[in-house]
Amino acid sequence: MEKMYVSNKALLVNPHGKILMLRLANGKEDLPGGRMDAGEGTHDGLRRELREETGLDLDVAGIQPFFAGRRIYHGLELSETASQVEYVLCLYFVVPVGEVEIVLSNEHVSYDWIDPRGAKIEAWHIAEVVDAYRKSEGIVVAADKAIVGRQGLGLIQLFTGNGKGKTTAAIGEAVRAAGAGKKVGIVFFDKGGNTHYSERTILDRVGTAYVATGRDRIDPVTNRFDFSIQQIDRDEAARGLEEVRRMFAEGYDLVVLDEINSTTDLKMLSVESVLSVLDEKPEKTEVVLTGRNAPDAFFDHAHLVTEMRLRKHYFYSGVQAREGIDY
Repeated sequence: MEKMYVSNKALLVNPHGKILMLRLANGKEDLPGGRMDAGEGTHDGLRRELREETGLDLDVAGIQPFFAGRRIYHGLELSETASQVEYVLCLYFVVPVGEVEIVLSNEHVSYDWIDPRGAKIEAWHIAEVVDAYRKSEGIVVAADKAIVGRQGLGLIQLFTGNGKGKTTAAIGEAVRAAGAGKKVGIVFFDKGGNTHYSERTILDRVGTAYVATGRDRIDPVTNRFDFSIQQIDRDEAARGLEEVRRMFAEGYDLVVLDEINSTTDLKMLSVESVLSVLDEKPEKTEVVLTGRNAPDAFFDHAHLVTEMRLRKHYFYSGVQAREGIDY
């Protein structure tokens, strides 16, 4: 029978977004965790290893591995001639609450909290795990050489994800830019009607130009949302794109394309048509794209990407949308 064991390890991330990296006596990097004992459950094993190697007793029940793979253990020196044992590596993303104090076991000689945005990982097997974490969290390490040292406006920002706050963040940027004396324009895609958007009142007061396109999808009697996609929706989306083109031509400093991501995802606009307009963006015009399900091409064009992740929402507890907070 093939000999194999399971190694449970943790990517322990503190409240500042830094990862706990341990160091063995031979100088090699290591993550907290280790081999699961016979008859031991995965979560029990992970909790025991964390307690032994870091002094932390954390509740890891229910946490699922975010990275798993088969590995060959060659011994501490990774010698190709050493006896080889295959094992299954399971990595868990663990976030302790509050500040933590690390107490090392005799197995490790030191530790450090590394920044995943810039740290260089020497050990390939740990670098692979950290890369997977960066990908899952949308963390970009490499600088964009095309904009190194750039000053002033002219970049493309992308707010996406399934969490609340994308339009809110974009409106905040618009208000800030207006406060700095910039010429700001907003095109609201697929947000017709004027009774569900309290933010437009303040935009009127500060003199920020905006255009709302699309149907009013909320039935005034039943309050139900109409999810259908009709030809009028595609026509209105195309009109919104022309408004963006107009704002570019008129020299706006900041142009927000609110819900352009979801509008494209729902096939009211093609990705190519949006990219074509973005290619017409003046050198000094900043652009903000918002909405769920941004296509990969938007990620590629953006200089800043922020993903809002849904962890909890009062909506699922039956809390209705609240005026002044949600609309």
